[in-house]
Amino acid sequence: MSIKEYFSFTKSEKRGVIVLLIILLLILFSFPFVDYLKQQNTPDFTEYEDAILAFEKELNEQRNEQKQAYQQKNKQALSITLFDFDPNTISDEEWKQLGFRDWQIKIINNYKAKGGNWKIKADVKKIYGISDKHYKLLFPHILLPETIEKTNYQYDKPVKKSVENKFEKKDYSQKIDINTADSVMLTNIKGIGPVYSSRIIKYRDLLGGFIAKEQLKEVWGFSEETYQIALPQIVVSDRVQKININKATAEVLKQHPYINWKIANAIEKYRKANGSYKSVADLNKLHLLDKATIEKISPYLTVE
Repeated sequence: MSIKEYFSFTKSEKRGVIVLLIILLLILFSFPFVDYLKQQNTPDFTEYEDAILAFEKELNEQRNEQKQAYQQKNKQALSITLFDFDPNTISDEEWKQLGFRDWQIKIINNYKAKGGNWKIKADVKKIYGISDKHYKLLFPHILLPETIEKTNYQYDKPVKKSVENKFEKKDYSQKIDINTADSVMLTNIKGIGPVYSSRIIKYRDLLGGFIAKEQLKEVWGFSEETYQIALPQIVVSDRVQKININKATAEVLKQHPYINWKIANAIEKYRKANGSYKSVADLNKLHLLDKATIEKISPYLTVE
């Protein structure tokens, strides 16, 4: 066998080699085409990605709005001006400063109109709609006792027959000036015992004197019934100690039962900014004060 025979192919072998070469060439040329097909068949998620981003943005904005609304609500809920107060004497505006809403103040006024009053601190907690948190904030500033001594409270009730009999021994025809009478003299008024007389003097000192008989009803525990019994003997002289708003500091002003610290600060700040008051009527220039409040405090103020 010659060497040539080792390197020669039969016809079938030649055909096989040709077919194999064609297959190899097809494979080589198919790679770019496959890549092209891959690029053509790749889904375009750009539109969906934009939609998702827009949704996330809107969701974040809603969360921020809800957060701001919650913070604003908390801020409003905590916007309470604290000051010492007697719930039996404060005005509607002062109730608002203490954090009460208009509908609550309406309920309070209806309660007072029917003769209701607050005798101890815990009575304030009975106001409809007041939360435990709100009550705890107000508690140290409520100018009422925590409890009532039952014996003392009953002692001053004029409706008790035993008390009536005791009073009958006194001369109830005399008129008594509640601005000058001492504690002993006040007990000569029918319906007023040692407990009430002590409270009347204490409240008189805080006010600077009474300007009207009706102010006795502002004394803690002094009921309408007791007031009507005592009324025929009561006289009110013009002996009021006034506060000079051109000299008094806010610290001094706020000691008055009708003036809270916010009003006191406003009076002092206006004076420092604008100079001395020409008259008490100048208080009308303070936007913080309404007409009713000015009328209430004016008799106790002076510019001289």
